[in-house]
This record gives sequence, structure tokens and C-alpha cells, in this order.
Amino acid sequence: MVTYSSTQGAGKCAWTLAGPKGRDRKAFQDFVLNDLAKAAARLMPGATGVSVTLQQPDAWSGASVPVENVQQPVDAVLEITVAQPYAPLDPVNAHLSANCGHVQGWRVHPTLIFDASAPTPLGQPSAQPNVLVFLRRLDGATPEHFHHNWYMHAGHPDGQEAESEASRATRAGMERSMRGRYVQNRTLEAITPTAWVMTGYTSLNLPALMTGPVARYERHRGEQIFEEWPPHFVQGPAYQLV
Repeated sequence: MVTYSSTQGAGKCAWTLAGPKGRDRKAFQDFVLNDLAKAAARLMPGATGVSVTLQQPDAWSGASVPVENVQQPVDAVLEITVAQPYAPLDPVNAHLSANCGHVQGWRVHPTLIFDASAPTPLGQPSAQPNVLVFLRRLDGATPEHFHHNWYMHAGHPDGQEAESEASRATRAGMERSMRGRYVQNRTLEAITPTAWVMTGYTSLNLPALMTGPVARYERHRGEQIFEEWPPHFVQGPAYQLV
């Protein structure tokens, strides 16, 4: 059985951001992309990568948070990777909170499932939309059940994160037949007060935006149900800034 250590791979943090009440949405997203995300990276010791996914304004969103007691769609998701585990976060969180209507964040542990994406220049939108699916563990299920079945869903038939001969074969097949990138991010801890309970999130580059809530997908590879449904969705162009 895998032990999911709280110190394993803690070099990545993610935040959902929503603009202040009444602020023009596009103006706020431009501010996140051109100013706020870069400032956050400068405040994060050892930052090695910064990416932002912007919720497409005219596309369906399944993710909302309270801004002055009014539910408002998430405008952006900021992800920062760092060279060392448990980098200080108070300056970053304070800066984000001062410039947003709502901020919630987590330390996460990423696992690359496959990467068949084309290189994208820094600051340019991804060739395919990025869909972030924020998951909550099924009520009554253990963390071990969630992680075991989530990795099975990703093509690891033994339900463990470490690659095996079988998972490498599955990964090679996906990279031959698909475009884009698939990353699982397992929650280690919340780093701010949060509006959601979030056990992990998936980052997927898809050929097209999703048009509305989706039905629970058909189980495959022997996995069992492990997540509450429907999850929270954020979707739109992704930008690599660092």
C-alpha cells in the first residue's frame, strides 16, 4: 500500500482567483495575466514555473465562489511550482488577497500522466483549451480509496503513482493517439481559507471547450467510484509565464 506523505512533492501551489465585485471581468483577467501572477512569482522563493488558466468569459463554468456574499464564477487559476518543499506563502497570499475579491489555495503534488502537447511560447495561449476539474473525495470513502482509484483511472492498473511497465505502455498509447497534456494534482493541504473541499484536481488540454455539466463518466480499468459529482470546472486558455 502506498503511504501518502504530507511532505511528498510539496513543490507546487494552486489558487483560484475571482475579481472584486463589480470589476470588469476581462480587465481583471488581463491584470492577473500581465501583473498579478508575475508579482506572486516574485514573492515566492524558488519559483521555477508559473501558469495561469483563464476562465473563458463566454464559456460554461462549473466553479463559483462567494464575493461579498454573492456567488461569482472563478476568473483564473494560478499555479506556481517551486524548487523546495514548503516555500513561505504569507507574502504571496497577502498580495493575492489584496487584489482579488476571493482567493483560495492549496499545496498539491503533481503527477504527469501524459504529455503530447506542442511547445507554446511564454505568454501565449495554449493551442487547446485547458480544463481544470476540481474533485472531492466520495463521502464515506478513505483517502487511500480515492488515490488508488484515481491513479487507476489515469492508467496505473496497480492504483499507485509510480510508473510500471503497464502504466508506461498506457501512457505511450495515449501520447500516440491524443494531443495535449494530462496532469493529476493531489491535495496536500489548504494554504488559505477555502470555499470548497478539494481532494485533488486534474488539468487536461482538450480539443474543445465543454458546453455544460457532464454526466459521470463510464468506469474503466477496474476502478470504482471515488469522487463526488459533479465537480467544479474551470476552462479556458492556459498561459505559461515562467
